Amino acid sequence: MQPVLETERLLLRPYLAADAADVQRLAGDARVADTTANIPHPYPDGAAQAWIAGQASALAAGTRIVYAVTLRRDGALIGTVDLHEMSRTHARAMLGYWIGVPYWGQGYATEATRRLIDHGHTAHGLSRIGGACLARNPASARVMEKAGLRLEGRLVAHECKHGVFEDLLLYGRILPGRISSPSPA
Repeated sequence: MQPVLETERLLLRPYLAADAADVQRLAGDARVADTTANIPHPYPDGAAQAWIAGQASALAAGTRIVYAVTLRRDGALIGTVDLHEMSRTHARAMLGYWIGVPYWGQGYATEATRRLIDHGHTAHGLSRIGGACLARNPASARVMEKAGLRLEGRLVAHECKHGVFEDLLLYGRILPGRISSPSPA
């Protein structure tokens, strides 16, 4: 069972089939797709339905937790936050998120990611959270930094977006309870 997570302004809840049209509209905006590595543009018909339908199996397998980011005041869907590439063995996951353009610049992504990181730590025993963004997306980098992740590296010409190879910035955060092995001398 996937719990609903609350913040001051947001409810993070499981996706419903009825959310597909809003996902396609918001994620399908060229400005959202342009700043992410994996959202297509144009956003294909039926893709949101298939994506939502596939979430239950990933949750059951323990490899991904996806939340619809909604406003507490009116329930409006404004984006997505997720933990993917989850590994119980290694107590780690990668952070992902997108927010619809009408809601940019209001701190929603940071608020949602902070809450999801806390949930991943307390409910799933994760002690390392990673994240990545295109180097030309400073807003995404700021979200990760505000959520406590630190820049760990840069993969040069790593992602191909619109036929152009782009650099990817790598971020990470170690959470309480993670024991690191000593560095070699």
